[in-house]
Formats: sequence, structure tokens, C-alpha cells
Amino acid sequence: MQADSDLLARCRKNDRKAHNELYRQCFGYLLAICRRYCNNKEDAESLLNQGFLKIITHLDKYKEDVPFGSWIGRIMVNTIIDEFRRDKKRRENMSGLEIDEIQSMSNIDFNEAEQNLDAEALERLIQQLPETSKKVFNLYAIDGYTHKEIGEMLNISDGTSKWHVSYARKSLQEMLKKTMQKMMTVTL
Repeated sequence: MQADSDLLARCRKNDRKAHNELYRQCFGYLLAICRRYCNNKEDAESLLNQGFLKIITHLDKYKEDVPFGSWIGRIMVNTIIDEFRRDKKRRENMSGLEIDEIQSMSNIDFNEAEQNLDAEALERLIQQLPETSKKVFNLYAIDGYTHKEIGEMLNISDGTSKWHVSYARKSLQEMLKKTMQKMMTVTL
């Protein structure tokens, strides 16, 4: 994702048409980031709008030597984290969940699952994770943050971040197992 320096200059001068053009250029990229963290498109679009407002208001801080896509992606992730922090009630409810023991995996060929599942199907499985685990998993596995950074962003310990990633992986494995079993049942 790159933006034309002329377009950015017009945006800095508060040109509304330039803002609209930049919004259209960034929309798909930013929405993809938001969809990883939200259960529905409406929430994702709401977060995207909050993040884009921050991008426009802080455009004077953007330095041309940094890739524009990385810069706006970081702002978007920070916006999502800020919203997560504001939503204390939901976070408190999520922290009280009791986790059932995950049954041991049976022998399923996950290479076959990999061949038959596309990225959208995997994204739907990630959306089924509990909110906190989903956010931590996305930050760690997809956005590349360390457990320490995640802990600081979400006000949790490094160990709690590691637990959420581990739990998300095990849950995803279990979901994949069930998906494979359904696929094998259909093909028989």
C-alpha cells in the first residue's frame, strides 16, 4: 500500500476531496486488518473510520522514509487495541471464562486439510475464538508483535499472552479436526 506524495500533501492541507481519495485507496487494506479483529463487518468498518480519522489528524507526523502501508497499519492496530481497552466490561467477562480440556488429536492428515481449506475458511475459524484469544493470536501470529509488546498493549502479562496464543492454536487445531471429519464424512 503506497500513497502518492502529492495526495498526502493535499490531505495535510485539509483538502476534503484528497481525504476522500485517500480513504478509497486505503479502505480495502485497512478493512482487512479490522476484519481480523472483529466478528462482523459493521464493527470492522466502525473501527476503520476511527483509525482513518487518526491517520488524517496525524498525517503531519508521517515520514516519507517509512512505508505508508506499515505506518497506517500500525495506527489501525493501535486504534483496535485502544477500543479493546475501552471495552472493559466485555474484557472482564472474557477473563472469567472457564476453559474445557481439549481432547487429544486423532490421526488426521492435516496436509489434506491445508489443501482443502482456503484463507477465508481459516479466517472464519479464527473469528470463532474468544475475543481476547483472537486479538492476542492476531497480534502475535499475523501482525508479528512479541508477547511483551502484546502484554503492554493489552495490560496483561507476557505469560497470559503466551497462554492465549497457545489456547488459540489448540482451539484452531480442534476446529480443523472437526472440519476435516466433516469433509471426510461428506466424501465417504
